[in-house]
Amino acid sequence: MVWVRISVETSHESEDALSDLFIEMGSGGAQIEDDSARPDKIVVSAYFPPDDMIGERVSRITALLKNMRKLNMNVGAGRVLVKRLDETEWTKLWQEFFKPMPVGERILVYPSWEDAGESVSRDVLIQIDPEMAFGTGRHSTTMLCLELLEDVLTGGEKVVDLGTGSGILAIAAIKLGACQVTAIDIDPKAVAIAKKNTSLNGVDDKIHVICGESLSSIDSAYDVVVCNIVSKVIFPMIPDFGDYLKVDGRLILSGILAREAAEIQKELEQSGLSVLESRFHEEWAAVLARACM
Repeated sequence: MVWVRISVETSHESEDALSDLFIEMGSGGAQIEDDSARPDKIVVSAYFPPDDMIGERVSRITALLKNMRKLNMNVGAGRVLVKRLDETEWTKLWQEFFKPMPVGERILVYPSWEDAGESVSRDVLIQIDPEMAFGTGRHSTTMLCLELLEDVLTGGEKVVDLGTGSGILAIAAIKLGACQVTAIDIDPKAVAIAKKNTSLNGVDDKIHVICGESLSSIDSAYDVVVCNIVSKVIFPMIPDFGDYLKVDGRLILSGILAREAAEIQKELEQSGLSVLESRFHEEWAAVLARACM
């Protein structure tokens, strides 16, 4: 299969805005490459199918760079590069980029092509083959959700994972003690990848992966709802989250820029949920809330 890589030569100041746009345009995530010889330069890349939307995606990136320049933001060279990659090239790039990574106190996320045998101090081992789905554990939002799941889950919980991507959070929930997880994604490709990863980790009997529109795909209450999407999708869902949480249930939200956290917290409180904690990593935030009644 052929993929198209869109890369932007830019600066650290523009990294988050470009990463957000890549995700908004349908990529599973963004890959950040630093230039050791030039610390002010980075390359932000994402992968897409070779469809008729490539030109539109490049136009949106160019428009974003133009707007950031108008705001006197440093976009570096601002050069957009497009390259077609076959399956072998794409796999090689991922294998170079995705290495075993510890998260929190107990979790180790590692790719299917690596051996995690040396990491004996970690008891929650999550093997992931992300393919084109979001969720290798490297992105701040995924890391924050994993840390909060580690803190919140004590055993026997019923969990829903909205926007499951690679299935990493659903798999983590089971390995941290949840008894069952419903994992939902709007993208059929992500659903197929998540199912593959649940099987790879031997937890497919406890995780029900479905293709659907977030909350409209479920009809019961959960002990924990975790939602790692993007803030513009999260905002309109906030008034309804309480309907899908058991009394004293926990809600974990991420995909939120740090500057948006206060607004998310305010909306949660106004919707009858109690904000317990906001956690930050780099430019991103995750919010933990509780259903009061």
